[in-house]
Amino acid sequence: MAMTQTAQAASQTLAASDEAAIRAAISDYEHLWNISDLGGMGRLYAPNVHWVNVKAMHWQGFEEVDRAHRIYFDLMFNGVQQKLLAVESLTQIAPTVVVAVVHWHMDAFKTPSGDMAPPHESRMTLVYVKLAEGWKIAHGANIDVDAGAARFDPIRGAAMQGRKP
Repeated sequence: MAMTQTAQAASQTLAASDEAAIRAAISDYEHLWNISDLGGMGRLYAPNVHWVNVKAMHWQGFEEVDRAHRIYFDLMFNGVQQKLLAVESLTQIAPTVVVAVVHWHMDAFKTPSGDMAPPHESRMTLVYVKLAEGWKIAHGANIDVDAGAARFDPIRGAAMQGRKP
């Protein structure tokens, strides 16, 4: 997989075994999501996990994060597939802390209000901490990709190429 320059530099300091373990944990997240295995997803979290969802709801601690995901799977995500498009970066910020930026595609689903959310992409930031049990998610936050706005990204957007400050 292609990685950003930042990720390439960071992966030089991240032990290969740790990088492999984190990538495996991300792959496990995808698999467990796709089979709606909330117990398995829960085993990926640190006990003090925090989560900010795409609508800016902030869940604090394992009990809240697990409960919120279970309720939303009952309401709208059960059977909805999510596909890993890329692990865009892995940045080690301390010996036992790594930040991952992950790009996903999610299938359509019905929201709690009854509207249909079309298939779309999102980016997720996952903060991993190395515990005795392995690398666990201490913080997750996901943001929907706005394809219309993406072309105006001042770094990568097609409409912004050649512009200088």
